[in-house]
Amino acid sequence: MTLRRGIDHQKRVLPILITTIIFCISVACFAGEVNFLKVRGKTIRIGDTADRIFTVLKKSDMVNQTVGKDPNNPNSLLIVKNYQVKGRKFTIYFARVQDPGPYKVTKIMEE
Repeated sequence: MTLRRGIDHQKRVLPILITTIIFCISVACFAGEVNFLKVRGKTIRIGDTADRIFTVLKKSDMVNQTVGKDPNNPNSLLIVKNYQVKGRKFTIYFARVQDPGPYKVTKIMEE
């Protein structure tokens, strides 16, 4: 009787375990680089100017930032800002696409 209970328990737990693993893999696969995201009802897209982004996002939304040389443009900096809005985490990359010119969104990563 004890052996039978153990087998029944395994039959119930195995599908739950498999479903959980598939869900985790799906989340990991779909997290990453995106072309746009919606924040507070407004869309942020690759190619948007930094000025436009700063009208959507607040200073308090930014978690941290790094600044370094842009590997694609020696006359530009690459600015990487990490944000968190209502528990949602994402990173926006800014660089100059043309010189002279405004800083624009070149990449968006969502966690």
